[in-house]
Amino acid sequence: MRLARSHALLAATFGVVLGSRTARADNYDTMVTPARPAENEEAPASPPPTGRRPIPAPPLDLDKPAERRSGFVVGLTYGAGLAGSSGYPNNSNDIGEPGYYAASGLLAGAGGSAFIMGALADWLNFGFWFGTATFGSGQWHSTGGGGGLRLEIFPLYAMGGRFRDLAAYTQVGIGSTTLVLKDDPDNVRTGVGSFLAGGIFYEFFLAKVLGGHLAWGPDLQYQAVFSEPLERHGALLGLRFLWYGGR
Repeated sequence: MRLARSHALLAATFGVVLGSRTARADNYDTMVTPARPAENEEAPASPPPTGRRPIPAPPLDLDKPAERRSGFVVGLTYGAGLAGSSGYPNNSNDIGEPGYYAASGLLAGAGGSAFIMGALADWLNFGFWFGTATFGSGQWHSTGGGGGLRLEIFPLYAMGGRFRDLAAYTQVGIGSTTLVLKDDPDNVRTGVGSFLAGGIFYEFFLAKVLGGHLAWGPDLQYQAVFSEPLERHGALLGLRFLWYGGR
């Protein structure tokens, strides 16, 4: 009797142990924990970066000396060209009346301007101008002029070489113009208003003079005077002469 009970107790104990091991084997993934690194063990070093490091851009040198242009600038242009003028007498009762309207047709003539500027950079000149131009034909005679601000930019300077001396410019200000029929000189049409001009030019080095240098080159300009009674449009092709007081 006692021997039977012992066998039964031993069988139950063996079954419990066997079932526990089976459960652990079925859930092995949840039972395994990663080993902790040793206290004195160092983390693996990251691999060295590959490729070249970007080269930083050089700082902007505001004190870089001028290479082509600097200082005080004095110059003039003179050329020949064509123009046309049209409008009314400068009388509010006549403006807009077809009977008082006149148009010159194509006129030939010449004109020029002078300017005083500063070379702010190798690629930038800025200052003041004043000028005049006269055109005529067998029947008509026209004069005009003005003054104001002048801006010159050498947009291709960064490309180097011959591109450094090619420029564009504009002139804005106040202008006036007249138109006279030669057979009726007392009937003068006049107008005062806005002056606008634009053009291109190229500079050639001429000589070093008075601590600076002289330059010259061709100049092509379009100009116009706009006023309520009268306006004139023209183009001049000529030469430009100037002196840079700096470099």
